[in-house]
Amino acid sequence: MTTMRKRLIILATVGLCALLAACYLPNHFKSEIRLGSNGDYALSFYGELTWAPLYREITQGKLTPDQAKEKIDGIMKDLERDDNFTKIENLGNGRFKVAYERQGHLAATDMVTFVRRNAIVLQMVAKPDGRIIVSGNTLKPSDAQMATSSGMDIQGEFRIVTNGNVLEHNASAIKPYEGYLVYIWNIENVFSPAPRFVMRREGAYPAEKPKDKKK
Repeated sequence: MTTMRKRLIILATVGLCALLAACYLPNHFKSEIRLGSNGDYALSFYGELTWAPLYREITQGKLTPDQAKEKIDGIMKDLERDDNFTKIENLGNGRFKVAYERQGHLAATDMVTFVRRNAIVLQMVAKPDGRIIVSGNTLKPSDAQMATSSGMDIQGEFRIVTNGNVLEHNASAIKPYEGYLVYIWNIENVFSPAPRFVMRREGAYPAEKPKDKKK
């Protein structure tokens, strides 16, 4: 093996370790946000979450069965601290089948994250000018390739149901439903674009209002 090839392998390994240092990857999921024009929301997620660092350690044989069990139990206890999880089931290899349901209201500068602020799968961020920005975690193409090579993937469907003033989105499809619009993202693999959606709450205006025209 040449010196250059050894260096490339080391760099790829380091990159993968950085990618998987602290992140959950969703898979086989259905997730939905019902977002009212006034900022009320209901967030749900049903599917699998893979704690990437543990998946890597187990599949690479770096842990004994007892060590793996201890870490799995620790992750489950950590997730259970969030009362919005209604189901957490161990699937093995750092994978968990979960059900998550949360409701609330987004006022100016509020932020809602799933799963954690330091391990984001989805987040909603409210801005002082009335915008609400919904976004999913993004993997760079190189990181996505490394995740695939390690045996992980992301597949599922994400929806936003709203009657709000939508400013921008990158949804795969839009369907009407009883006075609402349903924005649909079909996530086929780790290379699929992360969801992005921006709306403005009712009664909220841009930071700079247009000046009245002189008569």
